[in-house]
Amino acid sequence: MSQPDSVQMFTVDSFTSHPFSGNPAAVCLLPWQFPEKLLQPIAREMNLSETAFIERLSAADDFALQQHFKLRWLTPTCEVNLCGHATLAAAAVLFKEVGNTSTEITFSTLSGKLTAKREGNEICLDLPLNPPVAQDSAVDSVIQDIVLGDHLPLQEVVFSQATKKLVLRLPDNVTREQLESLPIPNQHKMLASHDGSRVRGVIVTVKSQTDDYDFVSRYFAPWNGITEDPVTGSAHTVLTPYWAAALDKTGPLRARQVSPRGGDLTLRPVGDRLEVLGAACVVMRGHLLLPRP
Repeated sequence: MSQPDSVQMFTVDSFTSHPFSGNPAAVCLLPWQFPEKLLQPIAREMNLSETAFIERLSAADDFALQQHFKLRWLTPTCEVNLCGHATLAAAAVLFKEVGNTSTEITFSTLSGKLTAKREGNEICLDLPLNPPVAQDSAVDSVIQDIVLGDHLPLQEVVFSQATKKLVLRLPDNVTREQLESLPIPNQHKMLASHDGSRVRGVIVTVKSQTDDYDFVSRYFAPWNGITEDPVTGSAHTVLTPYWAAALDKTGPLRARQVSPRGGDLTLRPVGDRLEVLGAACVVMRGHLLLPRP
């Protein structure tokens, strides 16, 4: 099969109902038997934290009619095992742009089968829960010193082996405004401190002091080519079980990721799974022209 001249592309702002906020992801509808070698260059060209690639299961399938697709996520530098906001973006493209009328869509991914279903004006994702555990390592200590420095105090450190995310919890008297004012950590020092074999991202979180949210957070992942991720679904698969236990709360949690763009998530633990509810706003549609083979 000959290589197509272009691919259909979209940009979607996830975990927001307003353009130019939330977390932007690129979404690519892959033609059948698309060359593997072009995926990373496309993600690098889009230069967003993640590009989602949606692929049909067979040549006869139709993006508008099927309920099951393959889904992959690539950052500008590598492929990742799980990305919540790009999954939300992929579902939004199928529901809103392609015209898929299914109430629920299943994606086969590196993290197993994930579902996305319509829920009012929002989309509900079914993701795995990744509870963190308390750990103390020399690597963690060096990273936390780089991230927090003398800017903010530290209350607790936990780690998710499944996602390779390090969680730094701040004391409850630290305000959202203080977390928002934390400078972006020195990326060169973070990369020099560790090769990414143990830790791939760092979450900084604190209990919310208002009734609007249960907790707030920020997320830094230079080992995945991401200086600061605006809103991170996969980070909340780690944060949800942690804060549910810390707050002794069994019902839904409301979270805000307080990056400069910011975004809101509703989080509902169900057994060993997590329902992540959020809005998504399509802000761009077009075609990416491909090089001739």
